[in-house]
Amino acid sequence: MKNILCVDDDADFAEMITEVLKPEGYQVKVDTGRNMHNILRTEKYGLILLDEQLMWMWGSDLCLELKQNPETKHIPVALVSAADDIAKIKDRCGAEAFVRKPFDISHLVTVVDQLYLFQE
Repeated sequence: MKNILCVDDDADFAEMITEVLKPEGYQVKVDTGRNMHNILRTEKYGLILLDEQLMWMWGSDLCLELKQNPETKHIPVALVSAADDIAKIKDRCGAEAFVRKPFDISHLVTVVDQLYLFQE
């Protein structure tokens, strides 16, 4: 099973992500981001889906923290956002990919699959 950490404070959106990716062979854990660092210390994930606009922090700031940490910098991050400039934000924070909201479900699956293939 391929493990994904979905960091999003919108419970309905996170549930939809889980329902879409589970049949594709992915195990998805959801967190608001507040416990992300503790979770990553105790559990292994092959990918992080990170919402750009969390209630308490920008996802790109969390991404920068992840990419500067030797323990987590290897984990691919895909930013999820409706922002028009999400491609620039992705480049600034070091994320490997982005998914623009609203998105086609098949596009999300393709991005996730490609990030996992890149690791193999």
